[in-house]
Amino acid sequence: MKIGTEVSTPAFVIDEAYLDSDLQECLSLSRAAGCRMLYSPKALAIPHVLQRLAHGVDGFSCSSLNEVRLAGKAIREHGTIHLVTPGIIETQMETIAELCDFTVLNSLSHWNLYSQALAGEVSLGLRVNPGISFVNDDRYDPCRLHSKLGVSLDRVAEFYEAFPHKTRDLEGLHFHNNCDSKTAGDLVATIERVTGRLSDLFRRIRWVNLGGGYLLSELHDPELFSEAIHRLKRQFDIDVFVEPGAALVRSAGSIISRVIDLFENDGLMVAVLDTTVNHMPEVLEYEFTPTVVGACEGGRYSYVLAGCTCLAGDQFGVVNFEQPLAIGSVVIFPDCGAYTFSRANTFNGVSLPTIYRRTVEGELMLVQSFDFKDFALRAGEPADVGI
Repeated sequence: MKIGTEVSTPAFVIDEAYLDSDLQECLSLSRAAGCRMLYSPKALAIPHVLQRLAHGVDGFSCSSLNEVRLAGKAIREHGTIHLVTPGIIETQMETIAELCDFTVLNSLSHWNLYSQALAGEVSLGLRVNPGISFVNDDRYDPCRLHSKLGVSLDRVAEFYEAFPHKTRDLEGLHFHNNCDSKTAGDLVATIERVTGRLSDLFRRIRWVNLGGGYLLSELHDPELFSEAIHRLKRQFDIDVFVEPGAALVRSAGSIISRVIDLFENDGLMVAVLDTTVNHMPEVLEYEFTPTVVGACEGGRYSYVLAGCTCLAGDQFGVVNFEQPLAIGSVVIFPDCGAYTFSRANTFNGVSLPTIYRRTVEGELMLVQSFDFKDFALRAGEPADVGI
């Protein structure tokens, strides 16, 4: 990737060719399976990304009203807006009814509180917790012990059997219990578990949302994915939604940085970059070394790639190159489209990366830059604050 001197770093670059390619791959699989595909903006909610995806997906599955508003501007008449969140509050009822087409309530408590207010205004769903885990890290496992996400299958079944009148407005079910999975076998096992326990309820609902967590363009067994959804549709005569996030945007995003300092410490060269792990929070959380363009195992030149904040752990790891780095050298982290910019923060007052988009023709265009005013405004200073 060629980066000119005019590019302000750190930069977050969205490559539209990758975005289009992944969208088409995921659409091909979802169409073959006969399901409707939604995009989850929590992975990346930059407006021009939403606008580009809106012409392919069937809608957006949002996790907050801010995402709903942003997605609504992009989708317009092209598709539907779904709200799936445990964060609903009473004062939002009117806005949800106005802006959303589908709303999934997260608990029986919320169902009892809000279903009557929303019935007839949106298509109402309930999130169920399948109680089957495929994620090893509890921080990201929706089915962890004491999970806040969804109602257990037994409790849903008992509620439906004991209070059938309270579920007369229930039109759909939602579950999401995976993360970055490349096998449809996990989904098959989940569907069998959920439909086996809630078969009576499945016979009267209109739709089911299978959630996200599956890298649709990288599935080892796409035929199994299609078969499972076709079987589900035939058995219960319902619409099926899937809601990928990372699968649509991960490969499209890159962090571009430059070396701003170089020195030796304890026998290794330290290369300080103008970016930080706070721009890529999952590097710090998972404690992994991200992919770096040009890095090679066994390369002659080794560097500790470090971020520019005072956090001691602000490091990307030890990386080898065949050619030496110098102050001003460009360092590129690819595959950062998902959960990178959406979770980036301004620790130490370091501004967010400047956003660029690379067109299909290869032109790099500025989308948004950030400066002191953005930092000050977040802290409560007026927008026109001076230096």
